[in-house]
Amino acid sequence: VAPRGEPAGAAVAAVAPIRETPACASSRALLASRRRPRSVRLVPRAAEPESEAGELAPDLDPATGAPWGWTLVGCDSDAGGALVVVRGPAPGVVRRVSVLDCPTVKVEVNGKQRTRLCVEAMASLVASTRLPRGTVAHVEEGGVEYGFSAQTAFVQGYNFGLWKGVLASAGLDVRVVKPQAWKHALGLAHKKSTKDESRALASAVFPSTREQLRRKKDHGRAEALLIAAYGHVAASARGERDANEEAETERAFDDETKSDDAERRAEDPLCALVREVVVRTVAERAALSAEDGDETPSSSEDTLRRALGPDDPLPYFGPYFGMSGKQLAAELKARSLKVSGKKMELVARLEMDDAERRRGRIAREQTHKT
Repeated sequence: VAPRGEPAGAAVAAVAPIRETPACASSRALLASRRRPRSVRLVPRAAEPESEAGELAPDLDPATGAPWGWTLVGCDSDAGGALVVVRGPAPGVVRRVSVLDCPTVKVEVNGKQRTRLCVEAMASLVASTRLPRGTVAHVEEGGVEYGFSAQTAFVQGYNFGLWKGVLASAGLDVRVVKPQAWKHALGLAHKKSTKDESRALASAVFPSTREQLRRKKDHGRAEALLIAAYGHVAASARGERDANEEAETERAFDDETKSDDAERRAEDPLCALVREVVVRTVAERAALSAEDGDETPSSSEDTLRRALGPDDPLPYFGPYFGMSGKQLAAELKARSLKVSGKKMELVARLEMDDAERRRGRIAREQTHKT
């Protein structure tokens, strides 16, 4: 500012010119060099093989060069969960197990960094598995437990909805699995259950994944594997129920038909392994509880144990495996049986009715032969 009484130009003339220091000159030159366009070499990506319909070609069995004969999918929908793809030449014959962690991204929520699922990466992940359309995918429903905050409950449902939408848009047959259903069926619903038990059980059922389940934070992978195993056993039990219904509707059987029916009801390797591992684990835990004096079997379990007999121990893996309480009650109502009681009591009632029907059928066949 010029002094009072002097023209403004005098003050401007008195200001010394700004000199550019060597440091400023080098910085300006560096910025100018960064603005120059750089040549980028683009490497073309190899195109994925496509089928005649324009979709990605299915994954092939390296042993035969043909598409896999059986595919099983399980998904733990939490952000720390995983997507599991089990493949084999026949149902229950496991040859390859792929464990894929859920893709996540960091987002800011109320000023804090939170981990959330990345839907774009989820879609790419599902596409990379090359699952045939119509493949059954067992997805765990986001459950709300006591003590969950409103935000946690929302995120649980949000994650489940994302996975259900992504898998359904890929053409998969999505089947919802409730957390309490698969945990109770596989013996993990007791009060002292831990994440380590899930990892140990999954490692025993799928031995090839032991290295991927060695860390404590890998329990999400283990639960995805167990969800897939539960879904497969439930589907096999559903097939056994259908076979039993077909057998009941037939009036006469020859020896060949009986042998084919028995072969169809035989357990596949995965079902047999799941049954063996779960029964052994539950028996070991019951023995430890008995030593500590904590074993208190419920009346419903005692009723079911008497109905099944010593050759079919608990946990239950019979034809009514995987059925909900409403489905069991509907089946009992169709047979004009009592529908009240706990779930295991309903199963025991159905098993006893089946046994009574078998005895009656055998008696009729013997009478007919004589």
